Amino acid sequence: MNWPTLHDCSFSAHCSNSAPFRPSFRMTPATPAPAPSKRRVFASRLLSTLILWAVIAGAVQWNSHWVIVLLTGFFGVAGAFEYYRLLRLDDQARGFNLLGLCICLGYWITMTWWVMQHKSAAPMWLELAALTAAVHGSFLLCYRHQLEGIVTLQRIFHAVFGVVYTVIFFGFIVRLMYFKPDGSSMTGLFLVIYLIVVTKFSDMGAYAVGVLFGKHKMIPHISPAKSWEGLVGAFLGSFGAAAILIWLAGPKLAPLNWLNGLLLAPVICATAVSGDLAESVLKRCVAIKDSGHKFPGIGGILDLTDSLLFTAPVFYFYLEIITA
Repeated sequence: MNWPTLHDCSFSAHCSNSAPFRPSFRMTPATPAPAPSKRRVFASRLLSTLILWAVIAGAVQWNSHWVIVLLTGFFGVAGAFEYYRLLRLDDQARGFNLLGLCICLGYWITMTWWVMQHKSAAPMWLELAALTAAVHGSFLLCYRHQLEGIVTLQRIFHAVFGVVYTVIFFGFIVRLMYFKPDGSSMTGLFLVIYLIVVTKFSDMGAYAVGVLFGKHKMIPHISPAKSWEGLVGAFLGSFGAAAILIWLAGPKLAPLNWLNGLLLAPVICATAVSGDLAESVLKRCVAIKDSGHKFPGIGGILDLTDSLLFTAPVFYFYLEIITA
């Protein structure tokens, strides 16, 4: 926001030939709240993570794919809401934000209905329809007002990219849930568990090693807290989680086996780190620290799912390749 200067005020003309204006009071800068200790942040992260893992463990215990589908839909809508709030200060962008949210709701309503009717994920035309609606709708909104140059293009990009980032990418989790190679009747519940475990243990390994040993900054102009030591911890965490899960689940992870399951772990780790950094780019461009405050110690929905947004489609296409 551009605050007005003294010369913008109505009385500036009367003061132009007089002594400089000196306010009779002194502005005292607000004292920033002290940053929470690393121990408190870690405890908050641990509590939020345990609650989420309890929900996932319940889904595994009852073999309920519905829990994962509904949880994915909730996170998808909430993540889209957080994303489109990034440009909430731009009054002319409200129509574009509303368009993106309506497409998100339409996508998840359609996906849920299709799952109820067919016990499978909707065909890929649903993603193409969402993308088409975003492009057409964004240009239709431009016809209402005078064009504003690059600002108008930014609004179009913001709306279309939001659909890709928060709707299409996250929908691949449902596709993993119903990934059935060779006509198998087994659902992909454990494939989703593998995705979440390997992705989040990458995040946890990076955080733990980075806090304990991090000294060399990785990309300080994007994320000052991330270090090269933390990147090593991310790879160790994802590889260890993948090995333990393959050992415990075994055939339930089909078509993954020891070879392609362990080869996939570093791919997911690298993609998870990229997804985490991608959200840091978005937050830094709009000058915010967290996308929200839903999860203590973590932040908002996007802070929790940013890495999954990138790893889910990569995992899905990896499965398509090894089963082709």
